[in-house]
Amino acid sequence: MSRKIVVCYLRADSAVLEDHVLNRMAAYMAPRYAAEDRDTHPIVHVELFFPNKTDDGNGLSAGICYGGQVFMYPKRFSRSNWEFHSIPATEVQVTRTKDFLDKQRGSGFNYRGFFTPRACGVPHSDRLHKMNTHRMNWYCSELTAYALLQGGLLSSENAYEASAHPNATYFSIENNCSTFVDCARNLKGATLSL
Repeated sequence: MSRKIVVCYLRADSAVLEDHVLNRMAAYMAPRYAAEDRDTHPIVHVELFFPNKTDDGNGLSAGICYGGQVFMYPKRFSRSNWEFHSIPATEVQVTRTKDFLDKQRGSGFNYRGFFTPRACGVPHSDRLHKMNTHRMNWYCSELTAYALLQGGLLSSENAYEASAHPNATYFSIENNCSTFVDCARNLKGATLSL
């Protein structure tokens, strides 16, 4: 495993996020998994980042924001308020994950799933059956979870669990993948002091 996929998280108190009712709602609706989670701001947004082979600081970012479309474009993460957790991956896993996201590029936002209970959204079985042949609507945690499923990095059960909310994505990935904290930045030439 010589490659990695970086999962990029934003917490509800991030300076990057607007103080908007939807962000507050996402924080309020976040599932809590452990006592220590109750003392931190929940994750309210998630994206995937694919670092370039030669420069970890540059690469492709993939995700979707409220009201937008699935994107996959070059990005350089420079903001310190993102949290980065990397999943070691093979070249095949990275390719499969990126190919799935590329096929979904331009898909719309899943308003129904975002605003209604899971039972009213797109059933898991439909996603599994159609996601390789159809462009579908997504919200950020769904897109991330099913992309990692396509890459062989999450099981179907774990992808379903992770898709519920960005905070669920965080805990499902942390509990089911061999992740490590990362910075998604190139530190070549940087002076570090302890």
